[in-house]
Amino acid sequence: LKINYKNHSFTLGVDYERFKVFNVFIQNSYGNYSYLTTGTAPNIVTGVQKFIANNVAPSTYQLGFPNTDKNLNDETGAGARFTVSKLAFFIADEMKVGNNLTINMGVRADHWKFITTPYTDAYTNDSAIVQFAKYYDLKGARSGQKPKFPLSISPRLGFTYKIPDQSVTIRGGIGMFTGRMPLVWPGGTYNNNGYFVGGYTASAASLTAIRFRWNPADAVASVWTPAQVGQGFTKGPLNLISKEFKMPKLVRASMAFDKNFGKGWTGTFEVLVSKNMNEIYYTNINILPPIGVSLGAGPRTVYGVSGNNTAVIPIANNGTGTNPYDNAILVSNNSSHTKGFAYNLNVGIEKRSVKGINFSASYAFGNSMVGNEATSSVNLSQWRFIESVNGRNSLGLSPSDFDQAHRILSTLSKKFTYLKGKLATTISLTYIGQSGAPLSYTYVTSMTRDDGTGGGNDLMYIPTAAELQGQTFLANTVSGVTYTPQQQKDALEAYITKDKYLSKNRGKFADRNGARLPFTHNLDLKLAQDFTLKFGKKSYQLQLTWEIYNFTNMLNRDWGKQYFAGNDQFALVTFAGYVAANNLTPQYRFNPTVTTPYNFNNSATPGYANRWVSTVGLRFNFK
Repeated sequence: LKINYKNHSFTLGVDYERFKVFNVFIQNSYGNYSYLTTGTAPNIVTGVQKFIANNVAPSTYQLGFPNTDKNLNDETGAGARFTVSKLAFFIADEMKVGNNLTINMGVRADHWKFITTPYTDAYTNDSAIVQFAKYYDLKGARSGQKPKFPLSISPRLGFTYKIPDQSVTIRGGIGMFTGRMPLVWPGGTYNNNGYFVGGYTASAASLTAIRFRWNPADAVASVWTPAQVGQGFTKGPLNLISKEFKMPKLVRASMAFDKNFGKGWTGTFEVLVSKNMNEIYYTNINILPPIGVSLGAGPRTVYGVSGNNTAVIPIANNGTGTNPYDNAILVSNNSSHTKGFAYNLNVGIEKRSVKGINFSASYAFGNSMVGNEATSSVNLSQWRFIESVNGRNSLGLSPSDFDQAHRILSTLSKKFTYLKGKLATTISLTYIGQSGAPLSYTYVTSMTRDDGTGGGNDLMYIPTAAELQGQTFLANTVSGVTYTPQQQKDALEAYITKDKYLSKNRGKFADRNGARLPFTHNLDLKLAQDFTLKFGKKSYQLQLTWEIYNFTNMLNRDWGKQYFAGNDQFALVTFAGYVAANNLTPQYRFNPTVTTPYNFNNSATPGYANRWVSTVGLRFNFK
């Protein structure tokens, strides 16, 4: 509804959405095997060798399955089925103050509601929660409980001020903005409830009976059930959500200056700043707190283990005296005062001409800091796949996987018209210079052991030259060549010295996304040929185009490279375990043949391809 009154233009509205959700996803439903490299030179056995021989137990085995039936498809009753609604009201006022100033004011109110009540697992509420609460703040979470979403009020204020005699426009604003999140995250409470989905991580005793097996014709019979390996009572994954939950929300401010220099030239300068107010946080409430701190350079917290698995909170009254949950993840809001933020700066200039050269150039810098990246569809994965120093239950701020840093963009085009306007040729060039993607230096396997001994994502400690010589390295055989501990230390010293990020941060833990892949340069070329065709009294335009993405690489095969690192990380050093259960002195291995922390992107998608890609187009326009 729009109402105009004097110098005001009011807009009032209501927004209602209703979502009916059905989601089936059971992790590890065909069995998940992992094999670690073990032994000392010259008797090292790699994980790949173990898998191929299939004559020893895997290092870990995980299985998920529906408890409601044996269907591994959309017909299973173990899927999450629920309904959610969102109701919002908003009012805005565009107020004219004189001829040059416009002020925009408004406020929006959003309210989410989960309509469906989740299944209540009595065992979780009666036996498990009381034990979890001894170690963690559950924030009122219980099985079968719908989260309550408080009303979110988001005021906004903006302005546009024009200075005609200077050809300048100043614009800016500040406001709060309430977002949304994928419903698959809170939806985990509807199927990972301790009953619908079962599962287990094999204990050390159970692993002795497990070997890899797979029959594509009978997937159900291929897995190792709990009964077959003596695993006992299992309840699979558990997802809980805090009693009160707030959707993501931030406050954002911007300021911009636009200048018209005349003769088609314009310039822009803009600054954008954001600060998170409500954030999502994930806690693994199934694991016991750390048992100690590692010894030597770069001390960090260490969790206890049972076999290769992280020690879990004991829950006695289930008939077996063991914890039946494969994992237990609490979804809540970040209650810390340290929350994510971002800022972006952009400056640009542009030249537009009907017949002449069109040109634009801009430089942008952006920095984005986050707590939890939240890029997965599964709550366990949200917790598991983020790099940390002291474990994923103790996260701080770090640069985002999508942190922009420096970006340069420039375009140049010229249209040539001839034969009395019947033909026209346009040549366009686009240059993009971009800081490389963020990169984290990590270990192979886990020092913290908060996700078992075989887990990853532990950020590396970058030793000084003296600290490196004092660390314990084990002999390492690579491609049939055995390297002594001293040879590995010398090779790692040389690697650190030559690496820009590592050499500048010695004596510190590597920051999550603290390093970057190389800066990239990319030039695209587009040729467009226009034909003006006349049939009777009507004119039509036929356009042929040839676009060459990464034209830089066409000019020289060594130019235009696009770099890639799997999961934005590089495991430079292998953590080879502690000296003993009662001696937390870390041991390491290093592969002296390691070169760069990245590969080249093998995508064929324009904009990401490491090699040039061209497309031919045909367009027919009716004038």
